[in-house]
Amino acid sequence: MTPTKGLNLHIYPAPILSESRIFRQTLAVARASLFDEIEICGTPAHGLPQTEPLSEGRTIRRIGADMKRTGSVVARVRYQVAWSFHVYRTYASSDLRIVNAHSVAVLPVAAMLARRTGAKLIYDTHELETETSTSHGLQGQVFRLAERLLIRKSSAVFVVNDMIKEWYETTYRGLRTISIVNAPDQRAAGAAHDLRAVFAIPPTDRLFVHVGNIVRARYIVEIIEAFAGRPSDHVVFLGDGDLGRVVDDAAATLPNVHHHPSVDSDSVTATLSTADVGICLIEPTCLSYELALPNKAIEYASAGLPFIHNDLPSVRRLLAEGLTSFLVKDVQGELSRVLDGLSEQVISAGRAEISEVRLPKWGEESGKMLDVYGTLIAAKTRRGGRA
Repeated sequence: MTPTKGLNLHIYPAPILSESRIFRQTLAVARASLFDEIEICGTPAHGLPQTEPLSEGRTIRRIGADMKRTGSVVARVRYQVAWSFHVYRTYASSDLRIVNAHSVAVLPVAAMLARRTGAKLIYDTHELETETSTSHGLQGQVFRLAERLLIRKSSAVFVVNDMIKEWYETTYRGLRTISIVNAPDQRAAGAAHDLRAVFAIPPTDRLFVHVGNIVRARYIVEIIEAFAGRPSDHVVFLGDGDLGRVVDDAAATLPNVHHHPSVDSDSVTATLSTADVGICLIEPTCLSYELALPNKAIEYASAGLPFIHNDLPSVRRLLAEGLTSFLVKDVQGELSRVLDGLSEQVISAGRAEISEVRLPKWGEESGKMLDVYGTLIAAKTRRGGRA
């Protein structure tokens, strides 16, 4: 009888819509044929199916009732606990081999499932989990306690960049983490959505693009205000989020402000390449944001776009201190001035600088991840676990 390979379970407390990191990771694992099944477990949302098949045999399962997750911190914690128990009951009897906790909020239920089933636990962080904009008060205390108690019970810890790796290994002495950067997979490049054509932007006008979540701490309002008096400079917000309505309202009155919904992750790089300059502005309201290497920075660089950015250490490290003409130290006070200084010559020089940047490649990043998977599966087999 051929031995079974079991289930690799990925847990994330969201409806699983455009989680490019999870999709990219699970696709690499699926193509490596390490498991019989790969499931991504998330929360339900109105209009989304409970079960959604993906390519390469992967499946999204949205577990539990679609309850309100806003309101008081206590209400949010109660929802998270109730949802976690639903997840536990769903998978406690499954043939789990490796369970990935993609947030500190799901680390407790992932650890419970690993203990119950004998699976290996991977703490698969998406940011500096206990130092986010929501990690304060009671919720922050709960998150820090959960991480402190459970992080060393993980068989592996994945982080998203080298600066956050350094933070974790300094904070938890002796802990070894693996940095897996969410780089675009150029081998799976999709079709471009030509932004200039979509919005009928004249070839003589300049096209700027902001890709990613349209949410707070991204200087959305400041960007719109900076473009309000620039009829020959267009900005496209490529993505969705809580402030999408703000962009839509601006687009209704300003002919050079546009909103395009998110595109498939495989099409992002090609779509960005139809613009002239990217925008990567993160308000460092928490340590996680301060140490972030935003996906958009790598996506712009992969598309060959120089990009306006504020002074984030991980971005400086990526650019090797380059693109100084595109640096905004005070967004509210300097963004318009930086836009004024971006002549065609400066943008052309920026493209040349970007072409020299040493970018992370998904083949290399996923290779590090798959090496960890292989080690954990082999260790489980040697100890007489299921294989």
